[in-house]
This record gives sequence, C-alpha cells and structure tokens, in this order.
Amino acid sequence: MSKKQHYHKHEEKEIEQNSKENEILKENEELKIKLDEALRAYAKCENDKKILQKEADAYADYAYEKFAKDLLPVLDSLELAIAHSGDIEDKAEAFDKLLEGVKLTLKKMVDTFKNHGIEAVEHEEFNPEFHQAIQHVQSDRHNEGEIVDIYQKGYKLKNKLIRPSMVTINKK
Repeated sequence: MSKKQHYHKHEEKEIEQNSKENEILKENEELKIKLDEALRAYAKCENDKKILQKEADAYADYAYEKFAKDLLPVLDSLELAIAHSGDIEDKAEAFDKLLEGVKLTLKKMVDTFKNHGIEAVEHEEFNPEFHQAIQHVQSDRHNEGEIVDIYQKGYKLKNKLIRPSMVTINKK
C-alpha cells in the first residue's frame, strides 16, 4: 500500500469518525433540548398542582364558612332561649315557651342541614349499609329483622353515610 493510499484511508476514517462525532453531538444537543422541554413540563405540572391545591383549600374554606354562617341563627336562637328563660316567673309557661323555642331551633337546624345536603337516614327497613344493629329484641308487632326502635339517627351527606343509625331489630 502506498503512502498516498494509506493517507487516503486514514483521511476516510477521520471523516467517518468526524461524521459519527457530529452525529453524536447532534443527538446530544437534541437530547438536551428534549430534557429541557421535559423539565419545563414537569415544573409546569408542579406549579399547576400547587395552584389547584390552593384553589381546593380556598373552596373548602368557603364551604365551611358558608355552613358556619348558616348555623349562626341556630346558635342565636339557643342563646336567646337561655337568656329569656329566667325572665318568665310561671315555670309551666317558661317550659312551654322553651319547648316551643327548641322545636323552632331544631327546625332551623334541620333546614340548614338539608340546604347543605345533610339528611337523616331513612328507617323504613333495616339496611346494614345505613343501620347498625346494637340490640336484638323479640316483638310480636314486627317482622323478623325489622327495626323496632331507633336509639340514634344516622345521617348522610349527599348520599354518603357520615353516621349510621343505631337501631334495635326484631329477632324471633
């Protein structure tokens, strides 16, 4: 092989190697661009997540505030009943007025709960999803498994159980 041929082959190898190096550099640059895009997208997602969390927290605070404001008249009624109960000398009359006030306050409370999606659990028939049987009794007036007595009402918030009813059921 002549020097010229050897030099030519060496030159070809250098060109090939430079071409590969250029290709690697180009791919490396493309990877850097892709990595930068991915990092920016990740940062945007993290930022969006923080914004959404702040909005969710603000919405929850607003919901609590609205519920609290709606309960304030109930609190006012109870405080008024206590404050005026001592003003009436006739105890029978005081009791009647106090009972009337408690009934009106209870109605306000139930209406407030209903406005916020809180409702009592129905007690037509025993349902283990909504009722907790705390006692079994024998009753000739009720069918097997039927609710005989309610110790404590259960409540749902927009169809989600927040407290089961505690009931007595008939067991023959």
